[in-house]
Amino acid sequence: ILLLLQAAPLLMLLTLALTAVSAAAMQSGTTPQGAAYVSGGISHQELRALHERRNEFNLWVVTAAAKSGAYLADVLVTIRDSKKQVVFNRRLEGPWLFINLPLGTYQVEAALDGKAQTRTTTIHRGDLHQAFFYFDTGDTVGEENSKPFENNPYDGKKKR
Repeated sequence: ILLLLQAAPLLMLLTLALTAVSAAAMQSGTTPQGAAYVSGGISHQELRALHERRNEFNLWVVTAAAKSGAYLADVLVTIRDSKKQVVFNRRLEGPWLFINLPLGTYQVEAALDGKAQTRTTTIHRGDLHQAFFYFDTGDTVGEENSKPFENNPYDGKKKR
């Protein structure tokens, strides 16, 4: 029992450190033009938290491996308005980006390892657009995610 009591503060510090690392991976802010955004998704907890906020934004960007569907991080996402002005330019630390853009037409570019893909979207009032970017990588889905998991944040059935 004495050993357990001595280890408790260390376990508490470790738990806090792990929570801080996970929270640090989620990025949020406002672009210089005033567009609010949030990104992340490196854990199931982050995916659920982001998914719950999806209705606050009008564009959802997802980055994944082409063959396996494994989510990808470290993708540079650049969004330009119809005047070719950059309204968002950031390397994502997770596979999801939600951003609330003003009404208009945008070019969304995602780049990984020197390969870029572009999608064009037009945001209208009340819209929710999705842009999926699949890259040819060797990334695979880990064993812990190879089967559907009980708390699937995408099925729309469970509220967390």
